[in-house]
Amino acid sequence: MAEAVIEIDGLVKSYRTGLRRTPVFAVKKLSLKVTAGSIVAFVGPNGAGKTTTIHTLLGFLKPDAGSVRLFGKAADTSSLRRIGYQPEIFNTYPFYKANEVLQYYGQLSGMASSDLHQAIPPLLDRMGLADAANRKAVTFSKGMNQRLGLAQALLHDPELLILDEPTSGLDPEGRRLVLDIIREEKARGRTIFLSSHILSDVERTCDEVFMVRQGEIVFAEHLSAFAGQSQQWEIEVSAWDVAVKGQLIGLNFTFLSEVGDKALLLCSSESKRDLLHKLTELPVEVGTVQRHRGATLEDTYMKFVGKG
Repeated sequence: MAEAVIEIDGLVKSYRTGLRRTPVFAVKKLSLKVTAGSIVAFVGPNGAGKTTTIHTLLGFLKPDAGSVRLFGKAADTSSLRRIGYQPEIFNTYPFYKANEVLQYYGQLSGMASSDLHQAIPPLLDRMGLADAANRKAVTFSKGMNQRLGLAQALLHDPELLILDEPTSGLDPEGRRLVLDIIREEKARGRTIFLSSHILSDVERTCDEVFMVRQGEIVFAEHLSAFAGQSQQWEIEVSAWDVAVKGQLIGLNFTFLSEVGDKALLLCSSESKRDLLHKLTELPVEVGTVQRHRGATLEDTYMKFVGKG
């Protein structure tokens, strides 16, 4: 069984606001586990507690209650060199050139100058920023700045990547590039904890999803649960009435709807042939026959996280 890289158990974090310093809970008894070598999505609306959770993982915030463990031990600053972090908005010194930005962050990570000299050019090329290596960060577009932020997270070859909205502000080409890089890092054995609002990116890249609402995990599932094609079929029937219904007793199906003289039947692949054969013998009109559409990631998000 793969080891847990991140373990959060009963995390509580609150802030105090107003003249009376009333506590407002950003995270409430949140628990999750991320295993080595996986890509895990952490999704939810603005204000759900995602960034607070990430900042607690990184040691920027101290929990009110609960525990946070990284690489099997209590999270502390000794773990930081094993982590690459890209914030949602990557702010750096505006008049540093791109290669100077990476030199600065590489030195903070404890990298030797000789290692930085070798690592920076290919990394900028990988991010599509080779031609901008000597441009100042202040001249970068938002998308270029995002890719520079991902470059500094990858620079010291970390074991765990914590990425907060890494594709925010990117055009389609930039999004594809970043998602390809995330998949490449997984193939190299890295573990990725990814916060995102873009559910299509989650579906394309992640192994597991945690949905958070008002500081609590409300849904957790492997993405494979949404990928399989349904083995159930929908059959649309017109001229439906009680007499027709009585003729189908003993056949294996259920009703999705019965409205007036129309019915929508649901059956398994094994039952479909017998049911259709019987329907063709009855005074009804068989309409659309199609695979039943199971719940999508978006459906599930709206059910557990969406407003109303």
